[in-house]
Amino acid sequence: MKHLLKRLAVVLIPVYVWFVFFAAFEPNNYFGFKAGASSSQPVARVRAYQKEPGRNLILGDSRFAHFDGALIAGVCGEEWQNLAFGGASMRETLDLAQYILDSGNPVDQMIVEVSFYMLNAGYDTDRFGALEETLQNPIAYCLNLEYNVNALTGLQNWLANTPDTIESGEWGPEDYFDADGAPIPVHRILYDYSALITPRCESWALNEQQFERIPQLAGQCRARGVQLTIVLPPMAGIVRETVCVPFGIEAQMENAVLPQLRAWAEEYGFALLDYEWGGSCVTDDDTQFYDGFHLDEVYGLPQWTRQLFGDVYRREEAAA
Repeated sequence: MKHLLKRLAVVLIPVYVWFVFFAAFEPNNYFGFKAGASSSQPVARVRAYQKEPGRNLILGDSRFAHFDGALIAGVCGEEWQNLAFGGASMRETLDLAQYILDSGNPVDQMIVEVSFYMLNAGYDTDRFGALEETLQNPIAYCLNLEYNVNALTGLQNWLANTPDTIESGEWGPEDYFDADGAPIPVHRILYDYSALITPRCESWALNEQQFERIPQLAGQCRARGVQLTIVLPPMAGIVRETVCVPFGIEAQMENAVLPQLRAWAEEYGFALLDYEWGGSCVTDDDTQFYDGFHLDEVYGLPQWTRQLFGDVYRREEAAA
């Protein structure tokens, strides 16, 4: 038996080596061996919440995923935990909010993103069930091909000393021409964004099922004493002009969706902050937007962060 165990230990050496590599370079800090995750993937954000549940929470898609936590704390004097992740649909955002409330962990405040893009019935991804399974099953996480590729990429970046990239640009003259060489009014990444999202937006229809979950969430938050804030983030004017107006999205949002949100805000007592249709401090598309949805992390996002959290706390002070 002893010899068998020794042989088994030798046979398993490659497994040990692989696990050490994987635990060291997987970006989600699944096992908690590192100070924090280098990823904003959902598994990283929710895993961090499981280990240290915050009381002030941010939920949404990639537009909310890159807030500077130190800047937020400087504005409002409190720590906020960011659970937003790239590509989050309205369904997934509300599923995560429900998961938080069902966890029984104390929550003081919750900011939840809503936008015309997330409310589109044509964009209704549903990954939360698989996410929960992954969080409960370390073996499934370790054997997941995507996470192993992420770990390999992390190793390559470490060997090459590759710095972290952010969504920001110093645009030069060459960035102001389209694919045919014609001059354009804004930088190329922003200019091309409307065409990128058009396939999902040209047949836009309100996701009624997920939209109707908003007052349900608001009712639960009110019953639990959680201050809920629904936030519609800024979008570039070029998206509004070339996508929202021609496809009738602007009319549907302003005539139906926003009035209903305002009515629910009045009924359930949550704050509604509309920077998508109501305007914000972000007024220069070319400088402040990296693309049509995502604010430039140097020239746009910090300015809006100050406005957003200043408005959140001003609303609280007024209600006190």
